[in-house]
Amino acid sequence: MPVPIAPPRPAIPAAVRPEAERHWRTGVEHGRAGRWKEAEKSHARAVRIAPGEPLYWVNLAQARRKLGDHVGVIAAADGALAADPHYVLARQMRVAARMERHCYEDLLEDAEAVARRPGAGYESWLDYGIALDRTNRHVAAVGALMSALSCKPDGFDAYITLCNAFDRLRLHAEAVESLRTAVALRPGWEQGLGGIVHHALHGCDWRRLELDLSALAARVAQPGRIDINPFMFLSFGADAAVQRRAFGDHASLRYGSVAPLPAPAPRRAPRTGRVRVGYLSNDFHTHATAMLLVQVLELHDRERVEVRLYSYGPDDGSAMRRRLERAGDAFVDIAGLSEREAAQRIRDDDVEVLVDLKGYTLHARVSILAMRPAPVQVAWLGFPGTSGAPFIDYAIVDPVVLPPACADEFTEALAWLPDCYQPNDRMREVGVPPGRAACGLPQDAFVFCAFNHTYKIRPDTFDVWCRLLKDVPGSVLWLLASNPQAEENLIREAGSRGIERSRLVFAQVAPPAEHLARLTHADLFLDTLPINAHTTASDALWSGVPVVTCTGNAFVGRVAASLLHAVGLPELAVADMASYESLARTLANDPQRMATLRERLRRARDESPLFDSARTARELDALYVRMAERSRAGLPPAPLPAMRAPFPTAEEDSGR
Repeated sequence: MPVPIAPPRPAIPAAVRPEAERHWRTGVEHGRAGRWKEAEKSHARAVRIAPGEPLYWVNLAQARRKLGDHVGVIAAADGALAADPHYVLARQMRVAARMERHCYEDLLEDAEAVARRPGAGYESWLDYGIALDRTNRHVAAVGALMSALSCKPDGFDAYITLCNAFDRLRLHAEAVESLRTAVALRPGWEQGLGGIVHHALHGCDWRRLELDLSALAARVAQPGRIDINPFMFLSFGADAAVQRRAFGDHASLRYGSVAPLPAPAPRRAPRTGRVRVGYLSNDFHTHATAMLLVQVLELHDRERVEVRLYSYGPDDGSAMRRRLERAGDAFVDIAGLSEREAAQRIRDDDVEVLVDLKGYTLHARVSILAMRPAPVQVAWLGFPGTSGAPFIDYAIVDPVVLPPACADEFTEALAWLPDCYQPNDRMREVGVPPGRAACGLPQDAFVFCAFNHTYKIRPDTFDVWCRLLKDVPGSVLWLLASNPQAEENLIREAGSRGIERSRLVFAQVAPPAEHLARLTHADLFLDTLPINAHTTASDALWSGVPVVTCTGNAFVGRVAASLLHAVGLPELAVADMASYESLARTLANDPQRMATLRERLRRARDESPLFDSARTARELDALYVRMAERSRAGLPPAPLPAMRAPFPTAEEDSGR
C-alpha cells in the first residue's frame, strides 16, 4: 500500500522552538535514566508547544510504550503522522502498540505501508506477515514471510510464523519443514522438536515419527527446564508426572516474570452475597467449548452466582455468539485490550472467581491470569491437563478423569464435580439425517467411526483399526477429512496393512447440526490414545453411538472413560489396547448387544448425569460458592471433594 504524499509541514514559530526543544531534551534525559513518567510529561509539554514536530510525538509515544499505555502510544503516533504522513517510525510504533492490544485488523494498513516502502527489511516484513497470519490471511502471510526470509535467510522468527501459517492452511508437511529449518538454526530447541512431532501427527505422516519422538524424549530427559507448547505436549504420550514438570516449566519460563496488578485496596466490609463469577475465553462463538458450555451458563442459579463472560475472541456473527451474549449477566468484549488492560477490567469489575476456559490452547492469553485479576482463579474445560502455574488456584475435574489417588498429577487444588467435568447442551440443534449414500457409506456395512482430529491417531491405534476392518467383512472406517495430506497418508498406511482404499470413508467438516445428524449412521465409535475424544465423544453418545475407549495414564486419556461412566456405559472403557480391540470386534459381530447399547443411550439422553445440564449448573454453583467462602474466610485453596446437596461450609471444608 503506497504511503500518501505528505503536505508541507508547518514551520515551528521561532519564538517557541527553543522552549519546545528544551522540554524534548529534558524528556530524552529522563528516558535515558529510566524515568519514564517524567519523560512522558516532558514530551507531552513539547508536543503541546510544537504539535507540528513529529520527532516530539514519537518520543512521547516511546515514553508511553515504556509505561504500558498502548492507547497513548497510538494517539501519539497519530499526532506524528498528522504532522508527517511519511514518518515511518510512527507507523512502526502504531503497529507495535496495536499488536500489544491484539488489534491485528487495525494494524494491517500500517504494517503493509512499512513493509512495502523502498528498502524495507526483515523486521518490517515479519510484522506484516504476523498481522496477516493473525487475521486469517494465511496465503498472503506466507508471501510476506518469504519476503522477510529473502532479507534474512536465517530469520528464526519468520520460520516459526511460517509454520503457523502453513498449519492454518492445513499444509502440515510444509509446517514440519519450516520447523526443521528453525531447529537447524537453533539445535536442541525443544519447542521446535515438539512442533515437528505435532505437525507430523496432524498430517498422519508417521515415517519419521519414532526418530522424532526419540529426539524429543532425549531433550526432555536432559536436566534443566524445558519449554514446549503444552497443547502439543499432550499428544506425545508422556505420563502425567512428565506433563506436570513440562507444563510447570512452561508456566515459569513464559509467565514467571509477568508483574501482577497492584494489590487491591482493602474492602470496607467483608464480602457477602452472590459470588461474582467471570468466564474468560477466546472461544465465545461457534466452537466446541461454547457448544458444550452454553446451556450451563444459562442455567446458573442467579440467586447464588452472578455470571460475567470476558471474550477476547472474534465475533463470528453466529446464532451461538448471540446466545452466549445473552447467557450471562454481562458479556464483556476485551478483544481490543492489552493483557494488562484486560486484567484491570476484570479487577475493576470485582470478579471474585475467574474461570479460565482456555488453558494453553490456541490464542490463549494466559498473561491475563498471571496478573492475578481475581482472588480465586480456576482452570476448567479447555485444556485437559494441569496448568503448572502458581496463579491458578483450582482445577475442576471429576473422579474418573482425575481420581483422588492421582491428585498429585496437578499443581492446582482439585475441585471435583460428582459425575463428569464436561457439561453438555440439551438444546443443541440436530439436522435431518441424510441417507447413507449421501455420506458415502455402503448401505449395509458395519460403520466404525473415528472422528477425532488426525493428530490424535497413532500408528499402533491405526493397526488395531485395520485389523478390525479385516475381521469384520464389508465394514468401513469413517474418518474426519481433517486435511488432504492426512487423507493421502492414511490411505497409503491402510494399503500397507492390506486394506483397500474403498474401506476408508472421509467425512468433510460440517456445521454442528449436520454433523450430529449424520452421526446416526455410525455403528461404533473407536476412540484414540494417548489423547481421547472429548467433545467428539459427547457428540457420538448424544447421537446414540456407543464409544469404545482405552483408559490412558493422564487426564487427557481418561476423558472418554469419564463420559462413559456418566452416561451409564462404564463397561466400554477398558484398561489396555488388547481389550479395546477384543471388545470392538465382539460388538461389531453382536447385533443384539449393539441394539441394547443403543437403547441404553437413547434412555440416557434424559436420565444420565452426562446430559443433565441443570444438575451440572447446580453442582458448579456449589463449587464456586465453596471456593468463594474459603477465600472470604481468608483460607487458602484446598481440595474440594465431590459433594451433593447439602454442601459443606468453608469451615467444614477447612477440616478436610
